[in-house]
Amino acid sequence: MTNEKLVRRYYGGDERALEELYRRNLGLIRRIARETAREFNCLHMDRERPGELSGYTKTILEDLCGEGALEFLTRVQSREYDGSRAVLATYLYPHLKGRMTRWLEQHIGNLSLSKHEMDAVRQAQRLYHSGQFSIEEIAEKMDVLLEQAVKHIRYNTHFVGVNDLVPGSYDGDPFERLIPGNLSASAEQVVYRKVCIELLQELFDALPKKDRDILGKFYGVFGFEKTSLKEIGMYHMMKESAVEKAKERAVTKLKKAYPGSRLQIWRNVHRMIRRPILPAKDDRALRRSFTTSTLRNQESGRS
Repeated sequence: MTNEKLVRRYYGGDERALEELYRRNLGLIRRIARETAREFNCLHMDRERPGELSGYTKTILEDLCGEGALEFLTRVQSREYDGSRAVLATYLYPHLKGRMTRWLEQHIGNLSLSKHEMDAVRQAQRLYHSGQFSIEEIAEKMDVLLEQAVKHIRYNTHFVGVNDLVPGSYDGDPFERLIPGNLSASAEQVVYRKVCIELLQELFDALPKKDRDILGKFYGVFGFEKTSLKEIGMYHMMKESAVEKAKERAVTKLKKAYPGSRLQIWRNVHRMIRRPILPAKDDRALRRSFTTSTLRNQESGRS
C-alpha cells in the first residue's frame, strides 16, 4: 500500500494507518537527517572503528531524527497534505529538512566551521547585509559558486541586535528599556510609522499568494516567520537563486503599486504638515484676501 493510500485511510479515521505510515517513512527521516548533518559538517566517522559513525555523530543524528519524527506527525495530523498536488515524500521533504536545519542552527551554531570557512561566511554576510551586494556579485567577488555564496549568507552566525538584549515578553520599544528616560522616537513618529505599516500591508495583501509568501518569509513581516532562502526554496520547489529573483520581482510589484496609493497620499500629507509651503516674500495679495475674508465673516456673524 502506498503512502498516499495510507494517508487517505488515516484521514478516513483509521488511526492505525498513521502508525504504519510513520514506520514506512523512518528511512526518509533518517536519510534527511544524514543529509542535513553532512551540510553542517557534523557527519564524522569513528577513528578507532573504520566504517562506523562517531559517538558525536550518532547523538546528532538521533536528535535530528527525533525532530524529524515530530515534524512528520505534525504535518500528517494537520491534514494539510493534498495527494493531488504531490507525493507525500515531496510534500514532507522541505518541512523535515527545515526543522532539522533550524535545530542545528540553534544547537550547533558556527562551532562546526573551520576558521577559513568562518571568515568566508562573515565576508559574504557583510557584503550582503551591509554592502547591499547581490548574491551573484558576492559569488563573483569571492570567486565561489553561486550555491556556496548562498550557503554562506544563510548561515546562522547569531548576530546580536537590540531586540536580543530585552526579554522576549517585552512588547515595547527596546531602546526605551535599555536607555530609560530617552525615547528612541516621539509619539508622533510612532503613530506615523504605525500607519505607514498598516497602509503598506494593504499593498502587500494585494500581491499574489506566492509573492506574499516569499516576501513575507524573507523579511519576517506581516505574520510570516523569518525564513532562510533555502527553506523558502525547498517549500516552493525552487533554487535559492530563483527565490532571490522572485523576491526582487515582488518588491518591484510593490514599488509599481505605490504611486497613487493610500500610503503615498499619507506620506505626502504628513510631509506637507511637517514642512508646509511658505508664502512668497511679497504676500500683500494674500494679506488683502485674508483681511477681506475676515471682515465678511464678521459682518455675516452680526447679521
